[in-house]
Order: sequence, then structure tokens, then C-alpha cells
Amino acid sequence: TAPTAVATGDKVNFLFIKNVDTNDRSIFIVLDGGTASSSVTDGITIGANEFFCARLPNTTVADIHAISSAGTVNAVVVALLDDVG
Repeated sequence: TAPTAVATGDKVNFLFIKNVDTNDRSIFIVLDGGTASSSVTDGITIGANEFFCARLPNTTVADIHAISSAGTVNAVVVALLDDVG
């Protein structure tokens, strides 16, 4: 059986992001569908060797946006999704 495709309306029951980058680069995320940046007031910053995890039962895949401080950041991302479609 083929795996179910991720859809923008799927709900994120749990999200884990670990920044495993060996440089001093950060990851900036927002959970409201806005633009992720280092200066957004409701943003979350994940520095090098830091992690973020949360239960987000009413957040959809489309609501989560991320950007790095520079270049490409190596990260581990794990999400438990509720397939609503």
C-alpha cells in the first residue's frame, strides 16, 4: 500500500525540530501561516544544537512556515499528522 500524501489541510498533532547544523545557523518558524523571519514577534527561533517540540492539534501543515538564518541548515524534523482529507 502506498503511503498517504501530506496535504496542506492535515493537522499537526505533534512537531519536533532539532537543529543539527554544525555552523552557527538558526531556524526561524511561525505557526500561523505568516512569513517566518528573525524579527517576527510571534516567531520561534531554534539555534544550533537546540530543538523545539510541541503538541499543535489545531495547526495545519499549511500554517507552518520556516526559514534559515543563512544558507541551508541541517535539521531533523518529525511530525505526527492527522490525515483529515
